[in-house]
Amino acid sequence: MINFRYHLVSLTAVFLALTVGLILGTAALNGPAIEAFESNIQSLRDSNEQLRDQAEQMEKDLEDDQAFANAVAPSYLAGQLTAKNVLVVALPGADTAQVDGTVEMLGYAGATVSGRISILDDFFDPANTGTLGDLAERTTPDTMTTPVTYDGVTAMSYVLAAVTTGEAAGTTVTVAPADITTVITGLNELEMLTVETAPTGVADGVIILAGPGSTDSDAVERNAGMVALTNEFAADDPTVYAATTDTGDGNPIKTLLAENADTVATVDNVAITQGQIAAVAALADFINTGTVNHLGTGEGASDLLPGAA
Repeated sequence: MINFRYHLVSLTAVFLALTVGLILGTAALNGPAIEAFESNIQSLRDSNEQLRDQAEQMEKDLEDDQAFANAVAPSYLAGQLTAKNVLVVALPGADTAQVDGTVEMLGYAGATVSGRISILDDFFDPANTGTLGDLAERTTPDTMTTPVTYDGVTAMSYVLAAVTTGEAAGTTVTVAPADITTVITGLNELEMLTVETAPTGVADGVIILAGPGSTDSDAVERNAGMVALTNEFAADDPTVYAATTDTGDGNPIKTLLAENADTVATVDNVAITQGQIAAVAALADFINTGTVNHLGTGEGASDLLPGAA
């Protein structure tokens, strides 16, 4: 008769056999498997080191290129914007370095910065469109007519462009210093705008500096607002929209290239010195010859600089 002890011994023997088999199998494969694994690890290390070296070399090459661009900028830009007044507008995503760099390039070109302002995130928040519409009605100078639109960004952009450039839809308007102050103060109190250099109300051209565009949950509305603001300035004066990149869905540069290529010049690499030179050169070409350039390294760009082809 087979008792419980018999079953227990049998099961123990089976598990012991399995264990011995696993040990023997592992021992047999352990050497080649570890060697192959170590070989793969070393190969990945070598590849990673090579990529790191390549990245460091590319970074050094870029630094050398930008150092060269800085060196030639004064002579290249000299006199292109002599006696011209240029308004500089920074949008969300434009960092101080690229704005400062562009202002420096304007100095090389002989331009006078007739105002430097920064439009803040809340200006493009779709939740604030009603507030902006109300502000536009309250701050529109008596010499102008408030635009008829349900879009607060468009309405306020029209007013802001008019008082900072002295034109409304391409027509010269009388703008008193008090009109500029009223509009600027109203936006500043709503934390939608800051002023680095107070606008004089006179501009021969406008450079709008931007980042890559919005990517948050309201990206569609925010990017559309940036395009609307750009178009309002472009209706008054030659305008360049210069951003850090043209990549990403809904990027304002893509919209401007598709819908406003004849009225707004664009630059897609303004984060680097070469792009800042291009922005100023594009504005000069626009003001002096009426040529609308699209410059940079992206898909919609024709050249790095005007007439480079």
